[in-house]
Amino acid sequence: MVTLPYSDRLPVPVLAAVLDEVTNSYKFYWFLAILEWVREEQTSLLPLDALLARMVARVWYPTNYFRLSFGKQDRLGTIAIRLGEKSGLPMDSPRARVIEAAQGHLREKDEVGREISSLADFVPYRFLRPFFAQTLRGAKDWEVNRHIRRLAESAFQGSQPCLYRFVEVPQPAIELHPDWLAYLRQHLAILTGFCLWHLVSYLQRNNPNVPNIAGKLFEPQTRDLRLARHFWNLVLSQSGSITCIYSGQLLQRENFSLDHFLPWRFVAHDQLWNLVPTPKAVNSAKGDNLPDPAYLEPLARLHYQAVQAAVRTPQAVSLLEDYVLLFKVSALSDLEVMPFQLFRDTFQKEIAPQIQIAANMGFAVGWRYTS
Repeated sequence: MVTLPYSDRLPVPVLAAVLDEVTNSYKFYWFLAILEWVREEQTSLLPLDALLARMVARVWYPTNYFRLSFGKQDRLGTIAIRLGEKSGLPMDSPRARVIEAAQGHLREKDEVGREISSLADFVPYRFLRPFFAQTLRGAKDWEVNRHIRRLAESAFQGSQPCLYRFVEVPQPAIELHPDWLAYLRQHLAILTGFCLWHLVSYLQRNNPNVPNIAGKLFEPQTRDLRLARHFWNLVLSQSGSITCIYSGQLLQRENFSLDHFLPWRFVAHDQLWNLVPTPKAVNSAKGDNLPDPAYLEPLARLHYQAVQAAVRTPQAVSLLEDYVLLFKVSALSDLEVMPFQLFRDTFQKEIAPQIQIAANMGFAVGWRYTS
């Protein structure tokens, strides 16, 4: 559990409480947008439109690219999907382009722009509500925003200031209190980690059993498959030949592509047990589809052949770590003597449920290769 650094001048426990027991993702992404502004800009005035565009850009990849669910009550993920539909941006667009697109819709005040802008009607206020929990107890919902504006202005001059107050000139914005701004700058990494820890917990509740949630919060990075290529080249040199499990074509050293059997957008990792050598055309044809379950047996047989070939080489320890973790064995010798039936059953027990989870998230199922 991440804790926040103490301050004798600021109500830090209240800030920590803001992210407790949340029912949607708005507060996480609002705070991350503030922290991002503090990291990149020098001013204490944060324009609302700039923060809202950053919020939408941060949720772009978890929703549009990785297909994570934010829950039925959470509009932020829906807004990011709507932005993708209206802007025509590819789902792996650079973050700066997503921010630019969101800001463009905000300036145009079109349908998507109004949806983004509507977040300002409650997110900045509800974030501050724990700072005034006692005072606001019993307040009618329609009065809360007005009360929070007044209380934030008053607290700005007090001994226990809230994080920010609201200003309208030269444009609608929040102004960070000087002491809080100094605190955010000093502890930026810890605060970011604290917020992300809570966000991951929130997303795990809404995406049970989905792998690698933490790896799906950010813009996808360029993947490095050099180790995997070395592994399969070694297997080819040891085995003499292997065939593509989808097409049956013979594969040759240095002349193959690597396919993620479970799509990378679902697993967000490059572990060897999920990688399959294929001809480039076959890999392109499969894309992000989920293979037909009929391929599970050939997949297990191919990896069994690969492990048996690699385990007898000097590089075995470094190359087979992913399999050691998958099969929960204590030594490479356990892999070497493992009968195929046990290998296959363990392999399928790991992958088959993930195919169903990915299907539930909307990945296309039942793909089969046709030449």
